Amino acid sequence: MTFWMQWCGLVVPRADRSAAKIIAVTGSVGKTTTKEMLRHMLQPSGRVHASVASFNNHWGVPLTLSRMPENTDFGIFEIGMNHADEIRPLVRMVRPHVAIITTIAAAHLGNFKDLEEIAAAKAEIMEGLVDDGHVILNRDNEQFEALEKAAIALGVAHIDSFGSSAKADFRMVEYTGGSEGGVLWAAFDGKTLEIPMGAPGRHIAENALAALGAIGLVGANMDAALGALATLQAEKGRGARHRLAIGSGSFVLIDESYNANPASMQAAISLLKDAAVPDGGRRIAILGDMLEMGEFSGAVHAGLAAPLVDAGIADAWLAGPEMAHLRDALPENVRVEYRETVDALKEFALGSIAAGDVVMIKSSKGTGCGRIVSALLETYPASLGPEHTE
Repeated sequence: MTFWMQWCGLVVPRADRSAAKIIAVTGSVGKTTTKEMLRHMLQPSGRVHASVASFNNHWGVPLTLSRMPENTDFGIFEIGMNHADEIRPLVRMVRPHVAIITTIAAAHLGNFKDLEEIAAAKAEIMEGLVDDGHVILNRDNEQFEALEKAAIALGVAHIDSFGSSAKADFRMVEYTGGSEGGVLWAAFDGKTLEIPMGAPGRHIAENALAALGAIGLVGANMDAALGALATLQAEKGRGARHRLAIGSGSFVLIDESYNANPASMQAAISLLKDAAVPDGGRRIAILGDMLEMGEFSGAVHAGLAAPLVDAGIADAWLAGPEMAHLRDALPENVRVEYRETVDALKEFALGSIAAGDVVMIKSSKGTGCGRIVSALLETYPASLGPEHTE
């Protein structure tokens, strides 16, 4: 089999040097979470190789391929983009047996005219599927039909779907979430399963459906994969939780600082809504700018006001020029602290968090809001006691 191919003037490795079953993941939200979920769930079934962190671009994907041992059983590749024609050359190297498109949302909207253009760019992942390959699409997303038509036009052998829709192949029957985890009831292969999940969030459960579908299609141990979901933990910058000591009590930090777009912002706000808060504690949303929104930036930032109000979030601490739009859109009953810079908000946060609070930090990575997370972790030690005591 061909070991090497020519791409952009460089010699890069191909996945077909290995007999591994390959799963490729893209989408506007949830790529890395789904990739890490697959890594965790497939480990009981064999040798797993997956991209490190978010190695999902024209450097990261070839590097991940070059590092994949020939005796790998399952290869998992995250493939990202912020312009059209970026996924196409990468997926033709990866040659997946299963491709997952988690969802289509307003990410990198400044580089596209509309969601239809984003969907077309994400659909490029289907061009690299092996001849008898599967694509797994989000049946609940408004771009499902467009993606399904693209799959048919490309001659994709198998089109599968996940979601709450009664037509989904991997269907969410019900989900109940708490502050530390949840329970997913999923229907597939003619039966309904009750699945405990170690990481909270309905969006995590939705991506678990896609992951379970892929695991079944590559012939891995489904029982072991289901058991692994109970020990799944959120990743750094993508929902990781820290209980930190302050005074004689503690507060909870939810780290969502890796990246942000309108859809992932709303998912993070839902996580904060579901967090358990004791009497006297506050749910605090620390939000930084969403980047690459282009001409839509003002509207999408202001549009976060409704999800915050609907979630009952009464404290919003905001940083960055674009977050001024959200500041101006929030009603008077929301206590707003706005700073022009992340570092100014960091100093305010360090002196204003109290025992019993639950603090969620969300922004695009390029804003530097991760510095607020680092400062809190450096200032306040991990708490070994009850989560909320005073």
